[in-house]
Amino acid sequence: MSLRISSAVVLLPLVAACAAESPLPPGDAVDCAIGAGADLSPVCTMEWVSGSAEVVLHHPDGGFRRLARDPASGALAPLDGADPLVPEASAGEVEQFAVGADRYRIARKLLAPPVP
Repeated sequence: MSLRISSAVVLLPLVAACAAESPLPPGDAVDCAIGAGADLSPVCTMEWVSGSAEVVLHHPDGGFRRLARDPASGALAPLDGADPLVPEASAGEVEQFAVGADRYRIARKLLAPPVP
């Protein structure tokens, strides 16, 4: 009986640590709205994958979307999952799009592949 109680006491802090949100990785803050009905706010981080045309958009809850820019057409396409990228009306120097229920607004200059 004491083994069960001591095991529960040891595991409780580990479970609590897993439930906490992960810190965002280094990168550029971008506007996103995660889930239906959410408002756009700068809580996501965009990271370029070194040596590729691939971008990872990190969500504050630890989720992410992987996208690639086609060098010929310049179009973005999702690399993970079955949800297509749906462009939305955007003005000026921003690109706005949705993937599933998630929406993103990113400055076009951030979506230009980095110069090696």
